[in-house]
Amino acid sequence: MKNKKFYQYGTILIVCILVGAVIALLMKNVNAFDTGSKSLQELQNQIIEYQRKNEELNNRNARLYDYIRELERDEGESYLLVMEEREKFATFAGLRTVKNDGVVITLSPIGDYNIQDALVRQFTNELSALGAQAISINNERKVTTTEIRTSRDNIMINGIAFARSEPFEIKAIIDPSKIDSFVVPYLQSVSESIKKQLGEDSVAITVRHEKGIIIPALSEDRIGYAMDLLQPVD
Repeated sequence: MKNKKFYQYGTILIVCILVGAVIALLMKNVNAFDTGSKSLQELQNQIIEYQRKNEELNNRNARLYDYIRELERDEGESYLLVMEEREKFATFAGLRTVKNDGVVITLSPIGDYNIQDALVRQFTNELSALGAQAISINNERKVTTTEIRTSRDNIMINGIAFARSEPFEIKAIIDPSKIDSFVVPYLQSVSESIKKQLGEDSVAITVRHEKGIIIPALSEDRIGYAMDLLQPVD
């Protein structure tokens, strides 16, 4: 009887131990699972936080790139405006070759007559008064510093000597709508007046309308380009 009870108690004890072991094992697994779940959740939260920060950085970088592109675009437009203004002033100053319709005046000496600088200046002044926007004399661009003066047997233009015994050709770009109706007739009347003063056997003067006149830019080795002596004042 005692053996039977001992056996029963032993069996119950073993069962309790096994149940306890199983419960302990289950609790351990549950705890392990909870810990793992908590670490995974934290990692996921960190990843989400990193993703959020990365997205913020990407957005900030995108805004910066947009700003940089805007600056570059603005600077590009400003640069183009500056270059456009520079070209306008360079063209106005005679530093660019230009082309358009205009008039050509040819002064050809007759016999032993030598062209006078006053005659060349008179026609260039007349052309300027008529609104000529570009003038050349023997392909020398007339600018504000251009001199037209006699030096013995030559006429000096931009520091270049041209023989007074040779023809002088004056070109000018002028309003095409006025060339035939006013400019040419007026210059021809001036020519007739000059020939009367100098005599018919002194100089032959022709005035003609020419399309697509090309007037060269002032050469860089001319006096008008020199500025090595100019010192800016603060």
